[in-house]
Formats: sequence, C-alpha cells, structure tokens
Amino acid sequence: MARKGLSTTADYLPFDELKKLFEGLHRDKLYKWEAYCKVSYCTAFRISDVRTTTWKDILHQSELIKMEQKTKKSRLITFSQEIADNIAQIYELAGSPDLSLSVICNPHTRQPYSREYINRRLKYFQVRYQIKIRHFSTHSFRKTFARNTFEANGGTMKALSLIQKILNHKNPQTTLIYMGYVQDDINEIYNSLHF
Repeated sequence: MARKGLSTTADYLPFDELKKLFEGLHRDKLYKWEAYCKVSYCTAFRISDVRTTTWKDILHQSELIKMEQKTKKSRLITFSQEIADNIAQIYELAGSPDLSLSVICNPHTRQPYSREYINRRLKYFQVRYQIKIRHFSTHSFRKTFARNTFEANGGTMKALSLIQKILNHKNPQTTLIYMGYVQDDINEIYNSLHF
C-alpha cells in the first residue's frame, strides 16, 4: 500500500520506451531483469503471477497454463517461436539457472524478489535508461501489453474484446480506462482550454 498522498497508478510504456528498456538491460547484461520485464510484458500477468513463474514454466514451451492468484481463473498464454527462442537465449545468458527457480529470483535466498524491491529496481532502470513514463511500476507491463496489443491490432472492437477477456475485465469501458485512452481524452479537453 502506498503512503498517503502518493499515486499508486501505473502508466503504460510506449513501445519505443519498452524497447529502450529491453535494450538497456541486455546491453548491461542484466539478463534476469530482462527476462522479468519480457515475461511480464508478453504474459500480461500481475506481479503476483510473474513472481511464481519458474524457468521450467516458460523454457522451451509454446504455451503456459497458469491459475491467476487474484482471480483464481486459469489462463492459457501461448508463446510465438520468436518469444520462445528469446526466452531460451536469455536463460543461457543468465547462466542457465535452476529450472525450479522463479524468473525473478534472489540468487542468495532462491526466493522471488518482493514486489517492493522490484518496483525500486524499475524506478532505478527508469532513470538509468531515461525511460519516458510518469508512473513506472510492475503493473506498467500489463498495461503496456494491453495498449500496444490494441494498437498493433488496429484498435478494433474485436481487439478490445479480446484484450478485455485476457485481462478479465467486466466491460470494454474498463479496458479503455485501463489502457489510458479515457485519460488521453480528458487531457485533450484540458489542452483545448485557452484564454
């Protein structure tokens, strides 16, 4: 829970900023962090589900079935060959960790890092790689998945409906708000003001 007066809202990353993050982590050989960010993005999992995702769940897999901790609903995630190959490459670059370990594991305790620690690291990466985003947190990857997928699929009603289903939202309006489109429209109203 955030301290009083602090925002707990996460923003999405524009695709160019997401790529900048991935490239920076890879360049700096922070492969486990690169894996965490990529798995968070391509699964659209909440942090609680990413923390419990092991290398065995994703390495050389074309799909992953996982029960979401929050909703208690089962989700099927498929991995394209490109994503599967990229995961395998990162796994090797990360030193081929024990398959039973979380993809975002503390090497000393062998336990997943806490949400708070991950958020602190993301804020550090935001500054280090000059990522343009106001509120960056673990939830940003889920929102980034939604927004980028919606735009990549032409912003159609079909795409909106599928993303709504993936995110387990009750209605399309919730998904539009979640992806930041309603706030964009509100900002346009404010930006149209003049004296």
